[in-house]
Parts: sequence; C-alpha cells; structure tokens
Amino acid sequence: MVDVATRFPVEMHRALAEQIRSIAREHPEVSERSARRLVRALRQERLAIAIDDSRVVGWFLSEGSGVATHELGYLFVERRFRTGEVFDRMLALLLEIESRAVAVTFRPAFAAWLERSYGFERASLGGVVMLSRGTFLLRRLTPARMAAVARHTTAASPIYLTWRRPGL
Repeated sequence: MVDVATRFPVEMHRALAEQIRSIAREHPEVSERSARRLVRALRQERLAIAIDDSRVVGWFLSEGSGVATHELGYLFVERRFRTGEVFDRMLALLLEIESRAVAVTFRPAFAAWLERSYGFERASLGGVVMLSRGTFLLRRLTPARMAAVARHTTAASPIYLTWRRPGL
C-alpha cells in the first residue's frame, strides 16, 4: 500500500529531499530542484510524497506563485505506480493549499485529462504570468531551469493550465 502525505517529521526532511534528488538524477526528463528548496517545501507542507515500504516512489510539488496562486510541477511517479491513483492522491492534497493553481505540461492527453477530471482550463503564457504575478516566468530564468525548459520545448509545445477551486 502506497502512503501519500505532505506532513513528515522534521528529522526526515533532509533524507527525503536527498532521496528525491537521487531518483531525479536517474530520470533526465525531471527538472533539477535543490535539496534546500525541497526541504523548504517539506517544511511548508507543499511537497506531496508517495512512499511504498519506506521508499519514495513519487512526488508532486506546489510552489507559491503569487497571492492565492500556486504552481504545480516537479511531478514524478515510478512507472509501476502510474495507474493514476498515486497521482490523484498527491494532486488532491496539493489542490487544498490554495484557491488557484497554474501548471504546464507538454503532453496534450494529460492536459485534456486534467481539464476533464479536475476542471483545469487552458490558458496562454501571458495569462499564467499575470495570474502568478510574474513568478511563473521569473522561476524559469535560472540557468538550470532554462536548460530544462529548452530540453522540453524542442520536443513539444507547452500547454498552460489554470485551476480555480469550484465555488469561487
């Protein structure tokens, strides 16, 4: 049984961050995040982690991106756990954090599924930048993130998505 949570004892934060970084290095499609950023996200309960038998098998990050908006990203789930259940549980935890979210994907089928299943809506880059008050764009201006974005955009075009908690 895979456990999914955003709350972990403080003494586990560094080890969880290092385990995530180690797994991410084995998967070139996963953009780099520093241990410091991951530990901060754990402290703020903005990193959903899936654990199977004390081993990290997936994660999903919510990064603050303006007032009442957060960016969902840095998603990974081990292939054998990609049935959707682990992702659903991580996403449900992260959507509770703020009333609005932004996300980007390079996979049209995944974008369509998020629209159907969770009420995400397609948006322009400008719309996402405005909603995030510029932090979506600023976050991508570091050399490491620019290289990661360049790797992804050579293969496909980005699809920008926004989400608003129902009833707002």
